Formats: sequence, C-alpha cells, structure tokens
Amino acid sequence: MSSPYQNQYFESYLPVYDSVPEKWDNARQFLVENLKKISNSSNVKEIGYFIDQEVVSGKQFIPGTGQPQEFRDVFRQVYNMSPVVAGANTKAHGITFDDNFTLVDLWVSCTDSGDKVAATFAYSEVDIDVTNINFNSPRAYDRAFAVIEYLLEE
Repeated sequence: MSSPYQNQYFESYLPVYDSVPEKWDNARQFLVENLKKISNSSNVKEIGYFIDQEVVSGKQFIPGTGQPQEFRDVFRQVYNMSPVVAGANTKAHGITFDDNFTLVDLWVSCTDSGDKVAATFAYSEVDIDVTNINFNSPRAYDRAFAVIEYLLEE
C-alpha cells in the first residue's frame, strides 16, 4: 500500500521516465499516476511574487488536524514601511487577525540609499498584532518593506 506522502510528492524536480507499459490498461494507469507526480512537483514551488496584495506563495504547510491528507497554502503579503525612523515603527496591515490566522514568517528589509547600508530585521525585532506590524530600528532607512507569510485556517 502506498502512502499519500511518497517521496515524489515532496520532490521539487520533475521525474524522468524512460519506459511505459505496452498494454494500454497498464499504460493508462501508469500515465495518470505519473502525470499527477509531474503536476505536484511543478506546483509545489515558491512563487516569486512579492506584491502588496494577498497571494498564495506557492509554499505548502504541514497538514492541519481537520484534513490530515491536505497541505495548507501559505499566503504572502508585502507592505511598504518607508521611511523608517530610528526607534519604533508601525504600519497597519489590514489582515484579518483572528482564530484562523497563523503566522509562518515575518521580516522587514530596509535600505538607506544615501549611506549605502541595508539590513533585514526579523524574530525578536519585528512583531505583528491585531492591527499593526511593529518593529524597532537602530537607525533611519529611506526604503523598507515588511513581508508577512501566514496560514488561514478554515
């Protein structure tokens, strides 16, 4: 009996096949199963869109307790935090932050184009509450973006 979590499901490379059964009944089943593997391996990837709208990131999170066979989509949203001042910075995010929200990742990347300095703040330097993204910066930056990745449980 095969598991729904075969190694191929987690693989990011397309599988290579060099033979197909000659009898159509066997070949049909082989082709359907392997087309599923190819689709899964093509679709389970990170999508490179970092925009100011909620988008599915292409990342898949571990299955939830309600539906153990299905991975959960990770959503991403980007916020312009510019300009950043030395000290406390806050930006309203507009995400529905309720019992269904689960944070996966959060960071703020900043650039000071005048001094040619850049930094990324994460973990203890950045947090999110019901209404805002909050972080403390040791200096001012003229450009900054916050990236939030999260789950929406159903």
